[in-house]
Amino acid sequence: MRRAVIIIFCILGLIVGVMIGDQLSTVSGLSWLGLGTDWIGFDYSGNIEIIKGSLGFWFRINICGVLGLILFALLAKWVTSWLKI
Repeated sequence: MRRAVIIIFCILGLIVGVMIGDQLSTVSGLSWLGLGTDWIGFDYSGNIEIIKGSLGFWFRINICGVLGLILFALLAKWVTSWLKI
């Protein structure tokens, strides 16, 4: 149970951190927080004469995302010890 809570907090921290990093990348003094890269897991496009479809997966990470992940991991550790899980 404790491991699941920590993993969920880490994923949430990464998502929140990337979103904040994208917003802060437009601020001149804090643009370094938005530095990062995109990784494409796979990209598939299908085309039948009537239907066109596309399916893909990509992963985005930046500096603020990593900081968010670390912060939320520490928060998860504190929450699990507080709840005595």
